[in-house]
Amino acid sequence: MPPIAPTVTLGAVVVWLGLVAGLGWWTSQRIVAAELSDLAAHAEYEAETTARVVDRLFTEMLSVANMVARQGQVIQLATRYRTDPPDAAGLTRQQRAARFTRDPLVRTVGDFMNALSGDLSYARIYMNNLSDDTVTASNWAEPDSIVGMIYSGRPYLIDALRSGNGHSFGIARLNRTPSYFVASRIEDADGVPQGSVTVKFDAPEMARYLTGRHITLIVNRQGRVTTSSSPPFMLRNVAALLPPGAVWPSDGDEGPGEPMDIRVLADPDGAGPWLIDGQPHLLQRQPLSNTQYQLLTLAALDHLQPMRKQHLGMALLAAAVGLVVILLSGHAAGQMMRRRQDERHAANHDALTGLPNRRAVLTELSRLFALAKRTRQWVLVAFIDLDGFKAINDTYGHEVGDEFLIEAGRRMSAGLRAGDMLGRLGGDEFVVIGLVAEPQADDPDAAVDAMRDRLAPLLTGTYAFDECSFDYLGASFGIVTLDPSVTSPQTALKDADRLMYADKQARRAQQAG
Repeated sequence: MPPIAPTVTLGAVVVWLGLVAGLGWWTSQRIVAAELSDLAAHAEYEAETTARVVDRLFTEMLSVANMVARQGQVIQLATRYRTDPPDAAGLTRQQRAARFTRDPLVRTVGDFMNALSGDLSYARIYMNNLSDDTVTASNWAEPDSIVGMIYSGRPYLIDALRSGNGHSFGIARLNRTPSYFVASRIEDADGVPQGSVTVKFDAPEMARYLTGRHITLIVNRQGRVTTSSSPPFMLRNVAALLPPGAVWPSDGDEGPGEPMDIRVLADPDGAGPWLIDGQPHLLQRQPLSNTQYQLLTLAALDHLQPMRKQHLGMALLAAAVGLVVILLSGHAAGQMMRRRQDERHAANHDALTGLPNRRAVLTELSRLFALAKRTRQWVLVAFIDLDGFKAINDTYGHEVGDEFLIEAGRRMSAGLRAGDMLGRLGGDEFVVIGLVAEPQADDPDAAVDAMRDRLAPLLTGTYAFDECSFDYLGASFGIVTLDPSVTSPQTALKDADRLMYADKQARRAQQAG
């Protein structure tokens, strides 16, 4: 083997290995990017769908609280026990409960709340007076009844009495269940507050609605996870995942939760990826309507590393076959596209002058008529016949005649307006079409005269070619402007052709005289 052969072989090997490695990396990146895009789209759809469900749940809770607060017996009961008597503070919860439940109305309203909460799978519905004492509840007859429980300082009760409605998340005192509380103010006929009705919905029950492929979190303003489809996230703090400025200080006695280890691996304003307790995730944020919560959807990315390893094993063969197919297919497709472009151009253009042919002119004229109708403009059609063309052919030969036609087309093209089309119909006949404004009554032929004044001087004068030169006296013109709503393209062509022949006869008579 000549000394240069190993060098060339080694160089080829290096180039080939580099090409395969680069193509394999690129293919893997594309597949991973497509997977990320699909995950992001699916997570976004899932976030929007779940958010609508959760919004509906919160809206239903508020509607139920409002409905119960406006129920006649509830208002009557709230008015009767608007505030606690002075001695109530010294009683135990059980003693206060015994005092309330002796009242048949307390039991009746409690039974009504119990039936409603059972139908809607609520943990509890209860009523508090202005002393924050629970007058009745859906579980009034149960051993774990909250009747007589005083909930002083609860934000949702304070907000309900102040503004009409209140929302809060907290851990229930008795069963330590994380729950949502939605409260509505009770008013008498004069609009005076008498107490509040609260709907309690346990977070585990809410989690039943967080179904889907990805992890779904409901997060409060402090960044605490109030409900999760994945137990490890429950009651943890993910404030770092919220948008900048969205985290609020605590407004109650609930803690913010143990923070998770969260690090952003990309733009924090984007979807991620984010590293959460060492695992990569994509993030989709979806605010919940009319609540203090946001819904976060996390798409796990832990399957991407095995995917990349699989791509590495397939890269050599896939890259080689793919490169050959792409090159051959691209070459064949390019040749086919060039042939089709040539065919389209030949079908719509005059082979000699390169101008649009009759077919292209008629197609464009139909389009101009439709456009003129929509825009309330008129259509201009100019027929041009090159007088004396046969004499030029006979005198100087067909080659000069062809050069004359090409030069005449070039000169007329220089006088066109933007939007006008010049085409060759055949032989020595040309046509110009375009749009003009509707003629004014005081000067109806302004557009016709302007077109003639632009084109006619361009055609007259000396034509110099390699073989000869001669002076040309000009062409015959037939120019019309037509209202597209009362005529047709065929009529426009006939009118312009008729005027052109009339102009030709007049020019002949003038030259003969």
